[in-house]
Amino acid sequence: MSSEISFPEKETNFYSGLIAEYLKYGSVDEVYRIHNYDLPISYPGFQRLIERWGIVKAAGPNSKLSEAITFFILFSDQKIPLERLYKRLPPSFKTSMGTLHRILHHVKEGMIRRVGTSLVVTRGKERREILIAEDVSTPRLELGKPFGSLSLPTCYSKADETGSVSILRVLQQEVFTLKAVKKNLSRQVIPADPKPFMYLDIADVRVSVYHLPLPSDFSDADSFSSFKLNNHRFIPIDGIIDSAGVNSDFRAGVREVAIGYREYLKYAQRKNWKPSIVKCELNQKLWELAIDYAL
Repeated sequence: MSSEISFPEKETNFYSGLIAEYLKYGSVDEVYRIHNYDLPISYPGFQRLIERWGIVKAAGPNSKLSEAITFFILFSDQKIPLERLYKRLPPSFKTSMGTLHRILHHVKEGMIRRVGTSLVVTRGKERREILIAEDVSTPRLELGKPFGSLSLPTCYSKADETGSVSILRVLQQEVFTLKAVKKNLSRQVIPADPKPFMYLDIADVRVSVYHLPLPSDFSDADSFSSFKLNNHRFIPIDGIIDSAGVNSDFRAGVREVAIGYREYLKYAQRKNWKPSIVKCELNQKLWELAIDYAL
């Protein structure tokens, strides 16, 4: 993929608008649907534009990982049959009941069916504060009780792609979207041959977690933009670790990552450092519920 292709000036605004729509809605099909299938560009042409613009295409299912996680947090709190809870959800909730049943079955059986990528972003020489933002892509499912939406930048990934590609997708979708649309997101912020410092199993997804230190000029509040996350800010890891588990302001899994990152800061200099695999606290709760409901 090359981000060096130039376009006639009069076409740039049109093309960048399409790219913004793609990053907002997550697929070419959805952009066409939103515009009633009336766009002055062919379907193959749109796909080529995404590649020529240097955008890493979305991976995984059309449903959002954050949406499923939000549902299962609610499910673990309400402790009622999945079907009954599902029927109480708003029409904006898109993940199917069949998908939720499959995920719960996978958790019960200890199966990992998909992969994802999450970023622990730090700024300058500061290593003990990490980038957190509010997830606005998932419909509110409180049903009388608020649940955490403060999240790490996270996306589905492809099992056969490099860490650099996975990280770039997350940056384009959840950290530097406006820079990606304007074609001025420098790939130099991504380390050469990045390696995850831990893996997090959440629902039926194994998430590779990378540390991404940003230069100071990339890490002021005005630098960050996303259609999925807003109000990006840096928060001390100790404050996250002291949070009250899955019902805190933080999305499920964030606390476990903060703990893993703290260990990484302590011991990463050891030559025999190996990434650990950590199961999210939510998964244990879901496993117990799956057993109770004999799913």
